[in-house]
Amino acid sequence: MSAFEFFFTLFGLILGMAVAVVIGGLSDLLRTRNHIPIGRLTPMLAVVVLFDVAAAWISTWTGLSDVRVAHGPFFAALIVAGLYFFAASMVFPKDAGEWPSLDDYFMHHRRAVLGSLLAANVGVVTIEAAIAGRWMAVIDHFTRTGPASALWWLVLALLLVVPGRRVQGGGLAVLIAINTYAMVALWNPR
Repeated sequence: MSAFEFFFTLFGLILGMAVAVVIGGLSDLLRTRNHIPIGRLTPMLAVVVLFDVAAAWISTWTGLSDVRVAHGPFFAALIVAGLYFFAASMVFPKDAGEWPSLDDYFMHHRRAVLGSLLAANVGVVTIEAAIAGRWMAVIDHFTRTGPASALWWLVLALLLVVPGRRVQGGGLAVLIAINTYAMVALWNPR
């Protein structure tokens, strides 16, 4: 087993658990949909989280192949994966009956989820730069990912501070559109 495979095994396991938590939350929600209005914000947030976890998984696979087994990178990866798992576990309520609607739940918990996504993404870029051994790798990351990535970071940051259901819905729609574009554009990277 290579150092990267060792590193990626635990990181991938935790990210896989994050995906399972979101899908399980959606399944639970669909079972109780007659008891609570679903709305659009929480399902949109679930899609954003799934896209972001997938992007982190791919980014780690392609950008961290030179990682060495050491406490620093391993612990940093645990923190990043833990942030993704936390965000995923906060997307849906444990007991949907405690909320008048899922949009109300979203408005109450959005900062925890979106803040965790932002922190996890900062972590991924920081780990990539640290492993590359130069902080200019942060600039390289944004150069490589283009203006859509910068817009994604800006919209995510704005969603943390700008309230309002319409703003949140519009912002989540923009994040989904950017991620969909990236998925299609990078379907078969060169």
